[in-house]
Amino acid sequence: MKGFFLKTLLGISLVIASFYVHHSLISELLGAGIVLLCSTILIDGGEYLINNRKRLKLIVQTKWLALTGQYIRFSMAYQYQIKVGDEYLLVQNSNPNWSWYQHVGGKYKRLEETQHILKQMEATDDLKMKTDGLKKGDMAVFIPAKNAIKFLDWFSSGRDRETSRWREFYEELLGGSKCEEQVLSREIFPYVNYRFIDSLQTPLRKAPIDTGWGCWEILQYDILELIPTPDQEKALIELKEKGNTEYIKWASKALINRLGFDDERHETRFKIGRHAKWVINNKWSET
Repeated sequence: MKGFFLKTLLGISLVIASFYVHHSLISELLGAGIVLLCSTILIDGGEYLINNRKRLKLIVQTKWLALTGQYIRFSMAYQYQIKVGDEYLLVQNSNPNWSWYQHVGGKYKRLEETQHILKQMEATDDLKMKTDGLKKGDMAVFIPAKNAIKFLDWFSSGRDRETSRWREFYEELLGGSKCEEQVLSREIFPYVNYRFIDSLQTPLRKAPIDTGWGCWEILQYDILELIPTPDQEKALIELKEKGNTEYIKWASKALINRLGFDDERHETRFKIGRHAKWVINNKWSET
């Protein structure tokens, strides 16, 4: 975009200059200015529209919010689809303020290099999340609306940020910091294979009141499908046969889509986070 504006400015300058030069140079300067403006608008502008056709609405929205100096909360995470039979494995959210269940996974962490990038973008901490300031913490930050598209482009590039998805799997199922006891065997799960499904990004919107935020936000979830080895698949089947616990639950697609409400029992068996529904459907929905 910087090149587009520079060439547009140059074209306008040539047109304006044609009014102040000797009459013998008017046609050359005017013609050059008009040609440069037209080619810039048609070629560069057209290329920009094509490359950003899927997010033109978001670009306009962020530019509008930038006029009043507003910030946008970004939460960048990954989630595993772990399925045995017709049910998915869910774990209890680690935030004590929420009691819902969700897919295994969580937010990406910041690296030392990430901090430098975030400071350049004038990021501020999400004070409702547990972090140790910009020196450490989850990838949950407030970015000035003027830098929102730049932030998304940087994150998509994968440069200078955590890209491994192993950490949350380990922390939530293999005896890491988020589970009180080991759910799965480290010997059977020394690593995991997965298939990348898609990156689900919510529209720019005001955060629902019940989440505790009243700000503009964009949530992104990289959706991963676990591909277990034969031994890992056997271990997951055995885990499911043991049944639900306080920490883990097994839920069908129908139950997840109903956020835990059982139509047959006419009651909520346990609360399920909205994003769990988005992850299995690979589609954002209002509810």
